[in-house]
Amino acid sequence: MAGSRHLEKRELWKRLSLDSSLVEYMDSNKCIEELLKQLEEEHRNVRREKLAVARLQREVARSKSEGTMREKLIHELEEERRLRLESEKRLREVTVESELSRTQMVSLQQQFSRMEETVRSLLQNQGPLEQTAVDTMDIMNAYKDKLSEEVRKQKESMEEVTLVADEESPSEGSGTEEERDKTKSLLD
Repeated sequence: MAGSRHLEKRELWKRLSLDSSLVEYMDSNKCIEELLKQLEEEHRNVRREKLAVARLQREVARSKSEGTMREKLIHELEEERRLRLESEKRLREVTVESELSRTQMVSLQQQFSRMEETVRSLLQNQGPLEQTAVDTMDIMNAYKDKLSEEVRKQKESMEEVTLVADEESPSEGSGTEEERDKTKSLLD
């Protein structure tokens, strides 16, 4: 057995020495195959990395667009908030204005009611007022007539007094004429 093993080893060495070029060839083929496998593995890794990079770029772009969208949404929300506040302010102003207008309307209605009442009262009293106006005119005319009569009587009595005075003192004629002028101007 030891001999047969030895023979086998010998045969193997012979074959290896004859086939040394084959072994080298087989080793280089194995090396090439190994390198090809490594190359393919590298290609797969590169493809995976490219896909990962592309996915990350899409995510970055999406997050940027989401960031931009978020900024747009925030801006729109702020604009909406500002518009809502302005609308609420205008609503308060209109409410106050409406309240004032309502108060003024109530006041005007009250004034109108009072005016209507006054007009009704005047219309009811118009008949007696016309009669009173006629009576007042009659009283004024009568007073005027009476006053004229009294003035005429005063003039007559003054004239009589001056005539009597003229007859009693002829030497004071110039003074009586002045007195007559004064009396006439007073009577007028």
